[in-house]
Amino acid sequence: MTELLTIFATQSPIRTKLKSNTRPHTLHSITIITDMRFVFLLTAIIAFSTRLNALETELQPLYQRLDSILANHNYFHQLKEAKINDIKRAGKNMISPEERFWHNRRLYDEYFVFNADSAMRYVDENLALARMMKDNTRVNEWKINRSFILSVMGQLKDANDELSSINLDELPKEHISSYYSQKSYLYSHLGQLSEYRKEGTENYSERSQQYEDSTFLNITPDSPLYLWHKASSKFGKPDESDEVIKELTAAVERSSLDTRFDAMHAYALSRLYSDKGDITNRARYLILSGIADIKIDNRDIASLEELSSILLGQGDIDRAYNYITYCKRQALALPNYVRAASIAKTEAFVHQLYVEKLKAAGERLRMSAIVLCAALGLLIILSLIIINRSYKLARSRRELQAVNSKLSDNITELSAAREQQQQTLDELKCANDHIGDINRTLKEANYIKEECIGATFALCSTYIDKLDAFHKTVSRMARANMWNELRLEVANPAVSTEDLKQFYKSFDSLFLSIYPDFVKDFNSLLRPDEQISVKPGELNTELRIYALVRLGIADSIKIASLLHCSPQTVYNNRLRTRNKAAMPKDTFDEAVKSLGK
Repeated sequence: MTELLTIFATQSPIRTKLKSNTRPHTLHSITIITDMRFVFLLTAIIAFSTRLNALETELQPLYQRLDSILANHNYFHQLKEAKINDIKRAGKNMISPEERFWHNRRLYDEYFVFNADSAMRYVDENLALARMMKDNTRVNEWKINRSFILSVMGQLKDANDELSSINLDELPKEHISSYYSQKSYLYSHLGQLSEYRKEGTENYSERSQQYEDSTFLNITPDSPLYLWHKASSKFGKPDESDEVIKELTAAVERSSLDTRFDAMHAYALSRLYSDKGDITNRARYLILSGIADIKIDNRDIASLEELSSILLGQGDIDRAYNYITYCKRQALALPNYVRAASIAKTEAFVHQLYVEKLKAAGERLRMSAIVLCAALGLLIILSLIIINRSYKLARSRRELQAVNSKLSDNITELSAAREQQQQTLDELKCANDHIGDINRTLKEANYIKEECIGATFALCSTYIDKLDAFHKTVSRMARANMWNELRLEVANPAVSTEDLKQFYKSFDSLFLSIYPDFVKDFNSLLRPDEQISVKPGELNTELRIYALVRLGIADSIKIASLLHCSPQTVYNNRLRTRNKAAMPKDTFDEAVKSLGK
């Protein structure tokens, strides 16, 4: 898997899509895709590996929220279609060219990153209406829109010809910024198509950024796209981006993440934080941008594509596979064939990594079976040793009984020496009492050992059966190529709640059979008002933790592993219990270890 990640890191580009929104009197937001070289992904993967655990913990709630929204993407798709149908019904009775023009604009605003074919239909209708009304400003505006749709569909030459037919001197300032923005978008697509260009080919990515800079110079502060283009002008300039980061952060925090502007602002923040090397915030704002993209059913989506590359670096193959599959499905539905082709390469690596993950899981399963078999063999050997020692103890008991009989005979023969005899009898009585105590202790020890052996065999047998059933299920699904079902099966928690309850019940029973007075002795270490009360034959979490301390296991991480809980839970319980102690806290653990000795 590590080798595949390295291959992916050296070959898969990070494509950065600059998102936008639309409204009446404002040209549709232009999406800019910046094609970066594979070396940046390799650098990102190396950086991610150093902070994987912290980032995973901090962003887990956001990932869960994104996964939930992605699982319900059909609901948001239905909302999108319902909104479009409402607009269409509202325009049925529109007759005048001006009314039809604005009706078409509303439909175009809904379609331009949702269905390119339908968007082109309304572009052509409005171009015809603008020419009929002899409004050259509107004609140029909708030529820019037409160039955008052609670029989305991969018809880049036609898109360039459409822009070339526009006289820049005739455009008002707000349309000049739209013109340069579309130029930037067009050249970013050309840059993707010439990814493996020969030396001497024009650097389209640089041209795209130059046009983006021209866009910002011509856009007015009252434009809804102003903040987006202001951020774009700071890409690659981490020392100059603090001010726009504050403005974007405020915009994202007060947003509901259900508009295209929200997706744009969150994505811009992820780019700016990426320039600063802030991995956590880059991933956070990619997640927020992805949430907004799914809610508005944006099909020209880059946030989840980049996020899947980050997840590959972290080894989270399942999420990466889900996100990249969704991106490809959306790109084909738009259709954006340039994006779909680039996503297909990433998807191939994700699929290969997913197959490798399944192979590794099978290998781990095989190794687990080997370890369990070895453990079972060790248990058998220990059982034989215990049986042998029990036999020797029984033989010693018989020998002791023979000695006692012989001593009784000697007492009869030594009746003449009464004083010495009496002393000898007293000594023998003490010896017999001690031997009786030893015998009773040995009987109890044998009983406990037999009970522990039986319980251990039963527990091992149960988990071997479960492991065997799981292995058969994995093998059957792998042979049937049921990869989705297999992923769901592997994703199920390894230890169910019922299994954990049964494990705790067995632990409590075995421990209390060895130390029946543990609860009473433990309470003697606590203040009278802090006594712990549990049902007979049971322990609670605090008592189980200190039961393991009594058995010599003092490390909180090891205790958490044995009890299947988090180290933080163990730490908190130990701290809370020490606070209840009737003695100094630093001597409490040693006092617990001495209970029953």
